[in-house]
Amino acid sequence: MDSDYQQLKDTLNPEEQQRLQRYTHQQAQQQFLATRGRLKQLLAGYLEIPPSSIKFELGEHGKPRLAGTMIDCGLVFNVSHSGTVALIAISNNRALGIDVEKINSRHNLQGMVQRCFSHQEQNNWNQLAEPLKTNQFYAYWCAKEAFLKATGRGLALGMQHCVVDLDTPSYISLPESYQTSDWQLQHIDVGNDYRAFVVGSGDTISVINKQFKEGKL
Repeated sequence: MDSDYQQLKDTLNPEEQQRLQRYTHQQAQQQFLATRGRLKQLLAGYLEIPPSSIKFELGEHGKPRLAGTMIDCGLVFNVSHSGTVALIAISNNRALGIDVEKINSRHNLQGMVQRCFSHQEQNNWNQLAEPLKTNQFYAYWCAKEAFLKATGRGLALGMQHCVVDLDTPSYISLPESYQTSDWQLQHIDVGNDYRAFVVGSGDTISVINKQFKEGKL
């Protein structure tokens, strides 16, 4: 057995081991193991404890956090994966969200834009040349999704109320009582086939871009 695979598998608790076995496709197994195992290794490095002792719990709306911690307090993390790329964001005492999406041609982009984009974003997107629309759609989507994940409330907040300026990048407006000045948005370069953004509350975000692909670190 590959030593890296075994090291990652050793980080999993019995419940996670069972979850790993429930995946019927090898790629899905590798994706879960690489993402969960590497996350636990990174968190354990910060906390100076064995990776296998890391435990998680879910918030009210399903956002995972370290067991025994308060929302967005202490060591905070967020994870996203798409295709063969996974990204992990880690920070301290701040809300944090990350999203990566593999760019795929879709036939229903116009409908999704109408449902999930603000009027301003729709206008900007409709004015693009056709070859640019797919890439720009995923950029908007990732920037929005990263914020929704950071709040832990997901789609219930309404993607159309999270308005993005991709040139800056930054948020023009946000849903409910969230203030744009409280959130820092940053693009992550993971190659031409993907779009990715990370967002955090508070100060400027520093990005160390370490990618792992196809289940291997």
